Amino acid sequence: MTTPTHYAIKIAKRFNLEPWLYSFIYRGFRNIHKKHGVNISTNNYGYYPTEIEAYDKYQLQMYDEYTKLLQEENIKQVLEIGSGAGGGLRHMQSRMPAVQFTGLDRCKEAIKTCKYFLDKQNNNIELYHDINELHYYKKRFDAIISVETGIYKNSNIFKDLYKLLNNNGIIVYYDNTAVTKLNGVKESVERHGFKIELFNDITENVYRACEHDNFRRMEITDKYLPKYLRPFNSELQRYMCVIDSPRYINFSNGKKKSFFLKARKTKLSQTPLINFNHKATTQNF
Repeated sequence: MTTPTHYAIKIAKRFNLEPWLYSFIYRGFRNIHKKHGVNISTNNYGYYPTEIEAYDKYQLQMYDEYTKLLQEENIKQVLEIGSGAGGGLRHMQSRMPAVQFTGLDRCKEAIKTCKYFLDKQNNNIELYHDINELHYYKKRFDAIISVETGIYKNSNIFKDLYKLLNNNGIIVYYDNTAVTKLNGVKESVERHGFKIELFNDITENVYRACEHDNFRRMEITDKYLPKYLRPFNSELQRYMCVIDSPRYINFSNGKKKSFFLKARKTKLSQTPLINFNHKATTQNF
């Protein structure tokens, strides 16, 4: 992909056109499954190591890390912000069958793709396109999870999450950001009525997952990519963090960090911030 095209995409994101950009990706997921029988329903950098045996095992492992934390709580209702194609929701439901899972994604093609895969497995997962629908129906959750959604960039979203959580409810959130923005992420979360109970640097886990999963990701772009997406091949490889892509390089040189946090809803007050440990860990949470 040419540099001008890359910057055109960055401009589109600046004007809040990300749902429109992602619509092409999720439509591509459905087309790849219909044409090649390849199930692509997860969309994150992944977590290493894993013992899961699946095509997208590293992406599913990230949701297993979430499951470990949720199983420590009395959880009955879980909402995923940015549920995408729904692969993570289905995986977590298989791990926690007694829990009701709900997905929310502002990209209509993501919801359509999620329904496409759900219909094939008859999963009982509720899906919503607009967060205002959740407020309208007075939905409340014991836990809200989110995977690589960049919600830390819009701190007002935490006001919504606070309202949607039951008392003592938790947020479990993983994302990637510049190392200089880590303290800002923590401050934003705690300023909106949450107490951070865990904040781990999992950069090494994510970085290694990208390495071990590189063949699969390259296969998708080189072998399965629909014709209408082929002009965007290099940009998609950047997006997927393949080896030697700019995002991968930023992980390797320490400019970019992956963090994993668990925060609990408290009374709206400022709580002391905890120190971020820059030493990567591969231990279970």
